[in-house]
Amino acid sequence: MVDVYRCPNCFGPLTAGTDSLRCDAENIDYPVVDQIADFMRGAYYDQFDENTVLTAEHRLALERENDGAIARINDFYLPRIGTNGLRILDAGCGNGISVDLLTAAGHDAYGIDSSALRRWQWRERVHRDRLAVADGAKLPFADAFFQVMLCSGVLEHVGVEEIGGDEYRVKPLPNRDAVRRAFLAGLLRVLTPGGTLYLDFPNGAFPIDFWHNTRGGSARFHSIREGFLPTFAEVVQLAYDLDPRITVTAVSPNGRLRFRQVRQHWYGRAFVLPMQLLFASMHHLPRLARSSLNPFLVIRLTKP
Repeated sequence: MVDVYRCPNCFGPLTAGTDSLRCDAENIDYPVVDQIADFMRGAYYDQFDENTVLTAEHRLALERENDGAIARINDFYLPRIGTNGLRILDAGCGNGISVDLLTAAGHDAYGIDSSALRRWQWRERVHRDRLAVADGAKLPFADAFFQVMLCSGVLEHVGVEEIGGDEYRVKPLPNRDAVRRAFLAGLLRVLTPGGTLYLDFPNGAFPIDFWHNTRGGSARFHSIREGFLPTFAEVVQLAYDLDPRITVTAVSPNGRLRFRQVRQHWYGRAFVLPMQLLFASMHHLPRLARSSLNPFLVIRLTKP
């Protein structure tokens, strides 16, 4: 671990203890439990007690998530990345299955997430020593460490306040753009020159959100000025604020989605075939991939 991880505060080297990684410069010990390093110092994205008994609904949701994670890597990203033994980070890796899959495919893969729930889940992973609890804006890696980075369904949750209850509600924070810019800068810092970062998330320019609601797959109509889901233009602006030489390209999400949850609704079943045809056409009409007709953005950033 000391060969891979760095202090997320000063990016300096760490020394190994019995059950921790220590930064002497900052006088901080980062715990290592079940081979999983934790750099969050208690500031997790969520609150989760490992003694909590999950409801049947929560367990079903986590099981469904496994299928989605496998499809995301095997059906969409591996065909684009190839099997050339690249060093890859999945930032916001969720249940961590992606790291096992990428490693099995011959890559030097790692994953991070800022969730206490995920830390508990990762005990089931084969390569849990390659998983760390960390903040995407303060990654515990050296500069230019990764050749490829994946970041799925994360950027929209940065710089906003999400409110649970009977109805899903969300509002942007006053510093949303600054926080998102810092998050993107943190990802790009650990990417090699010429390296590729993939971001994917629901398109804020599309007026229906099928991913964020109290019931999975249900339609949430929203204003395009809501300030929650990013748009392609917003990502371009964030990237150019950091370095105008960054190449930003929207690619077709064809194969990225399985539409399993939205098929539970009649409108979802009617929606699937037209969307699949639209996604397939984006290979030939790339401007559609960044337009308001596309409900789900996949954006490729290439570092100069």
